[in-house]
Amino acid sequence: MTITVTQLGNFLKAMVDSETLLYDLNVEGEVSNLRLGSEVAFFVLKDDNAQINCFWYSPKINFFDGDKVVVSGRPNFYVKGGNLSFAVSNVKRKDKKGDSFLAFLQLKEKFEKEGLFDLSRKKPIVKNCKKLGVVTSSEGAVMHDIHKVCNRRDPSVDIIVYDCRVQGAESEKTIIDGIKYFQNTDVDNIIVARGGGSAEDLSSFNGEKLVYAIADSKKPVISAVGHETDFTLCDFVADARAATPSVAAEICTRDTVAFRAELTQRLKKCAGILSSRISENYSRLKLYDEKLKMESTSLCDRKQAEIKNLFSFCQVALEKKFLNSEAQVKLLLARLDGANPLNILKKGYSVAEKDGKKVFSAKQLKKSDKVEVVFFDGRAKVTVDEMEN
Repeated sequence: MTITVTQLGNFLKAMVDSETLLYDLNVEGEVSNLRLGSEVAFFVLKDDNAQINCFWYSPKINFFDGDKVVVSGRPNFYVKGGNLSFAVSNVKRKDKKGDSFLAFLQLKEKFEKEGLFDLSRKKPIVKNCKKLGVVTSSEGAVMHDIHKVCNRRDPSVDIIVYDCRVQGAESEKTIIDGIKYFQNTDVDNIIVARGGGSAEDLSSFNGEKLVYAIADSKKPVISAVGHETDFTLCDFVADARAATPSVAAEICTRDTVAFRAELTQRLKKCAGILSSRISENYSRLKLYDEKLKMESTSLCDRKQAEIKNLFSFCQVALEKKFLNSEAQVKLLLARLDGANPLNILKKGYSVAEKDGKKVFSAKQLKKSDKVEVVFFDGRAKVTVDEMEN
């Protein structure tokens, strides 16, 4: 027998709705990910082994994340989304916190006593970062956001990604491995990042071993985990916390576009001042010349000599100012030229691209892949014949 997805969903909903034992249940658990809408509250009810999404149409909420509660209501199957949730009719708050929240608070208190959260031990972030290490999953949107910000602010920044798991089994270990990997590299800063998620999704960033790994890092670490309202132990121990991965990238990089605009504005202002002073001195010299013509010959000779000396002095001073300004401009242009990524390609380096995206690791390629190699003066399309790790 073959049925449609809609028929299957309606069948499951009918089974849930028709089971009288499920009409009025009391379920005990810990509240997590509480979100308040205009008329409804959404939260997760969990214990050590399971969890279920809940919704409650109630204007008064007297519980918070981490609270232990008993909810009354019945299961609800949403056919269109294919989700099983729990429709809450009443919530009774117990006088104690949930086990996972208490464990979080105990760990936080322990690290505070050990001084791991003290501002005095935090390392300064390198603001004009040239090489950036990122510990995250390469499959999410995090790297897209970081690349976008860096390319907009300073395209010369070299970004190295350590691909790791950001939730689930072994995730804490792979994050720690990424932090340790960058310790013996020349990266300026390390960003530990992942997108938003539930408290359970972010639990890997509350691990005790991870906290110690960040505290022991020789490189400055920026935590960009979850949304702005999410807090993990990783945020507290890191040298800086960013609300999002994009903000973390902004913290690390200098805005060269704004710098270039500011430099141009200063040069224009300098040129305007010099031009104004030249015009002013020229007008004064013309005035002196007219006055000298009206005076006696001897006085005229004396004044003309003074004028010539003044003119020579002004000319030398102006030439000196022009030379100094020209040297400063050349120095600033040389700095800008040094930050140009094309100059790196002129040294013999090249950039590989596959399907329009940069290739950062050999693991991204396989035999027979079509790769485009970018040189400073052109591009070459090549095919991968053999791979070596």
